[in-house]
Amino acid sequence: MARGFLRLLDGVNTLACWLAGTLFALATIAVLLQVIVRFVLPAVGVIVAAPWTEESARYLVAWSVFLGVAVLCRHGRLIAVDVFALTLPGAWGRSIRIASIVLSFFFFACLLRTGIDWTVMSMIEASPVMRIPMPWVYAALPVGSALALLNLVGLTIARLTNGGEPVAAAVEMAGD
Repeated sequence: MARGFLRLLDGVNTLACWLAGTLFALATIAVLLQVIVRFVLPAVGVIVAAPWTEESARYLVAWSVFLGVAVLCRHGRLIAVDVFALTLPGAWGRSIRIASIVLSFFFFACLLRTGIDWTVMSMIEASPVMRIPMPWVYAALPVGSALALLNLVGLTIARLTNGGEPVAAAVEMAGD
């Protein structure tokens, strides 16, 4: 059952990675367009406004960050979580890794609750320029937090079934 959960979670994470990458690429394009509109076009005498680029870039980056952080939780890739624990010997390192997972779990649980509240409170709002319903924007927080919680469960399962040791990628990163 644990392997099936981890396989399903890895499939969801693959989708989340692609989505986060696509959203970040779109944000990059929006910022590039804003640079062109502000600096390149006026230099050749063309004055155009594109206020939607700044707003869309901000919302796209927020979504890509929350999705990306959630996926990083799956393998303990948040550098502040594992690097210190990997440098300590034996039981001390394991204790810190367990404590970091527990603290991260409570942090993302609080973010999930806050994100749900913000999403509900924003039901009557729309973004100033593009008129996007703000619940779509604020939903990045609870969606990313829920996925992070699932990934922390996946990380815990993987570590328990792997003898309590961190995944190989985290060990490689600490060894560099």
